[in-house]
Amino acid sequence: MSIGGTFEFSYGAPALYSALNSEDDDYAPVFDPQTNRLIFASERTDVAMLYAGEVPVAVAGTFNRRGQHRAFITITESGEAFGALFIQQSGQSFPGIVSILRSDDALNSGIPIPGLHGEFFASHPAVSPDGTRLVFASDKQGSAQLDFWVAERTTERTWTEPVLLSPLINSAGNEVTPFFIANDSLLYASNGYGGKGGYDLFLSIYRDGAWQEPEPLEWLNSEFDDSDATVLPDGTIVFASNRPGGQGGLDLYVVRKHSTTESR
Repeated sequence: MSIGGTFEFSYGAPALYSALNSEDDDYAPVFDPQTNRLIFASERTDVAMLYAGEVPVAVAGTFNRRGQHRAFITITESGEAFGALFIQQSGQSFPGIVSILRSDDALNSGIPIPGLHGEFFASHPAVSPDGTRLVFASDKQGSAQLDFWVAERTTERTWTEPVLLSPLINSAGNEVTPFFIANDSLLYASNGYGGKGGYDLFLSIYRDGAWQEPEPLEWLNSEFDDSDATVLPDGTIVFASNRPGGQGGLDLYVVRKHSTTESR
């Protein structure tokens, strides 16, 4: 299995991340380089909140305030963070992308990002490691269902108006939970390509100015929903699945790297 185009990794079989899972949905893992911890979303208190630690505790800060669906965040290599939360529009609230303000271990709600919120669904943000590109899932006008949109960061540190990512990636189904393995490598889930069943995991590489044909991660995918994949600094993969044998709903699974050999 090649990740990022430089090395080939040998992985073991997926195993339940039992210390983190509950009888309810557990998903959306992300590594925080600033605090050196894995953060994930869980609905163990009947609402989606962020948790961290091998003995999970709720993340401090206003982003995790009860009464909202606070689940999906993304963090750059420098620790800059963005997340999705409900924003009041003219008639009702819709999820949109906001900045996250940091204070020690706390994550606090920042301001909505222009163009990345409105009277449409906008969630599942993924920012590239260098912080220059932000991909999110949305059903805004122009989408088939949930498609990926991308905004580029300008020299003034603002974001361009988002555009549809690529017809090679966006299918007639839903594309969700993107994650940048590297600036040119996007890992995500889709139910629009066929595959083994439900949502499957795919990898696309940005090359020669365009995103390439996505490849399914056959060795991870099952006949059930597989999504929310992230890669930790040591190469470990953590993802969410509702395959049989879990603790309830979506559970987190871990896949550890066995060996590394240089790709030819």
